[in-house]
Amino acid sequence: MGFGINRVVVSGRLCKDPELRATRSGLDVMTVRLATEDRKRGADGAWVDDASYLDVVSFGGVAAAAARQLSKGSRVVFGGRVRQRTWEDEAGTRHYRVEIVADDVVVCGERAKAACAAPAPAQPPVAAAPVAAAPVAPADVYDEDIPF
Repeated sequence: MGFGINRVVVSGRLCKDPELRATRSGLDVMTVRLATEDRKRGADGAWVDDASYLDVVSFGGVAAAAARQLSKGSRVVFGGRVRQRTWEDEAGTRHYRVEIVADDVVVCGERAKAACAAPAPAQPPVAAAPVAAAPVAPADVYDEDIPF
């Protein structure tokens, strides 16, 4: 099998609230639909906004944390990989779905600002112990040794 890189980063707004459920083994799974925008030239030469809708799924702690922070309309950036699922229904029809499996989630916009603006709990000051500076050896590299 050849070498391939499967990494994607997408940003946009959520089309609806995330759905959080758990597998039989207790693993959290979050699914959501993301709307992304692109601009292209229309037939008359004017710029037109073009939307794409992507299915995103996340697992484990990332899924649980993201589902708590996200809601419909949230601006978000997902980082992950692309995967294609294939299944067959009762009638024998084969179905395909391409989705993003997100392992990184960054919330943007007002909700993220509010979370960042929340004051951190007060921590008592920690007395720093004096640290002795280690002697630094002189460098063995001189200007003549650098090839440029």
